[in-house]
Amino acid sequence: KTIDICVAVSLEGGLITPIVRHADYKNLGDIHVEVRSLAARAREGKLEKHEYTGGSFTISNLGMFGSTEMIAVINPPQAAILGVGGIQDKPIVKEGQASITVDFTFK
Repeated sequence: KTIDICVAVSLEGGLITPIVRHADYKNLGDIHVEVRSLAARAREGKLEKHEYTGGSFTISNLGMFGSTEMIAVINPPQAAILGVGGIQDKPIVKEGQASITVDFTFK
């Protein structure tokens, strides 16, 4: 009945997925502030159990680190994960003319 989105946060010993609860009722600015707070507290080891258990969908972004591909692994019992890589400019030939296009792939 709620949209609770997890965000993947890299830790020295692995990965944790803190949850933005009721994301469907928050604007992007609120979500941004909450994600930054959750990620900082995750790295400090200060998350409470209810802040990282019970999510249903995770978003993982390696594009900000320059990765263009990734294999996103679902964190059970979550239903799915969206792995986002970086955007690349790629040359293509269309009707005999070379041009540059932006290429991004979801896997």
